Amino acid sequence: MGGFDFDYWKHLAEHDPVAFFQARDLALRQCIAMHPGQEGPLSALQSRIDTARVVAGSPVQACRDILDMMEERLILLSLKLVELQRETDSLRGLLRGTSQR
Repeated sequence: MGGFDFDYWKHLAEHDPVAFFQARDLALRQCIAMHPGQEGPLSALQSRIDTARVVAGSPVQACRDILDMMEERLILLSLKLVELQRETDSLRGLLRGTSQR
């Protein structure tokens, strides 16, 4: 998002919330469309984020809830990385065993 203009979006949100949310939805749809084959998961993730924002009751709580979701994903990725490293080490051991024959 190299062309993101924070001041524009801030001004729009403060002065025309309806236009802000319309532009936001369009920008999100365009961003999701730029990732063919990932539209489903990205749309589902955005839906989770939007739901968390609505249910939270305040912007601060929404931020906390979204950060918790991010932490959950990072923990899962970390666990998958450990599993991948273990499998890679196992394959290296097998390859060393066959190359010594």
